[in-house]
Amino acid sequence: MVTIKDIARAVGVAHSTVSRALNGDPRISKATREKVLQAARELNYRPNLPARALARGRVLSIGLVVPDVSEPFYGRIVAGVDRVTFDAGFNLVLYITHADRQRELAALEQIRHGRVDGMILMIRKARAQAVAELKEQGVPLVLLLQKIRGSGIDSVRVDNSSGAAEAVRHLIDGGHRRIALISGPSHAPDARERIKGYRAALDQAGIPYREELVVRGDFSFASGFRAVDALLRAPASQWPTAIFAANDHMAMGAIKRLAERGIAVPRDIAVVGFDDIAPAAYFQPSLTTVRQPIDESGRKAAELLIARIQGAVQEPREIVLKTELVVRESCGAGQARERPRACAGS
Repeated sequence: MVTIKDIARAVGVAHSTVSRALNGDPRISKATREKVLQAARELNYRPNLPARALARGRVLSIGLVVPDVSEPFYGRIVAGVDRVTFDAGFNLVLYITHADRQRELAALEQIRHGRVDGMILMIRKARAQAVAELKEQGVPLVLLLQKIRGSGIDSVRVDNSSGAAEAVRHLIDGGHRRIALISGPSHAPDARERIKGYRAALDQAGIPYREELVVRGDFSFASGFRAVDALLRAPASQWPTAIFAANDHMAMGAIKRLAERGIAVPRDIAVVGFDDIAPAAYFQPSLTTVRQPIDESGRKAAELLIARIQGAVQEPREIVLKTELVVRESCGAGQARERPRACAGS
């Protein structure tokens, strides 16, 4: 079994220096700390976490606050976090809030009572001040798929704006000029960023932003379904030729409603989503979407939080993960564009 003394011999420093470096002691220089951490990795050093936790009053548990677990998206987040916490010897405590403000605040209170050593937060309604207060008390926190500007809180997020812009540019490159947006809820940071990307792509192409082509959704299948009826209230000559939905559930709801109204996807109206959840590839037609690294974001958040708890991270960190456009059938890539036809069932 590799010990601190083994690392000390490998690096050529005192074992007390190794101990301080592993614990994030600010008296240890950055260069020495990096050498110690590198040696620890190469020697496959595994600290005695239960003993260290006992000495520091820790409970070896990490909290994960999520709005839901019934949807595949959140399930993959949980799986990514769980994989890392289990390997590191931490228990995972799940707090499901249903995007309710009181439930979110109640989850934040758990860490004040010492029930977890740190928290990964996916919050929708709780005010930033409530989170900032925990940070000021030295509580280890990581914001997942969002950030609070100026808070100094670690975060792992996806470049939503860039991903949305890429999706809309793809539609523009396919000849579309009337591109509708089914947006997410206004309180969701990722929804706001995707609107920003949508507008940026239109601006870049010299296409005016039209309020009548934007319908607010709530990330649910049903809201995508309803959005189609809202968009198609206008005369057929003013219908969009393409729809960018801010997540896959809404994109699938939109496709379902378009089919019911006799409007073919992608022949009459192209549709693009965001997330690349598992059903996207098997939907009919298969969904063109923006793939975000869902599992990786959960893993990165857990790794960052554990590093923060163990003192291996000093300065605030922001990890931004890239997206990827996955082109399938629903966008009609390569098909000639024409205005959608009015259908008897509309």
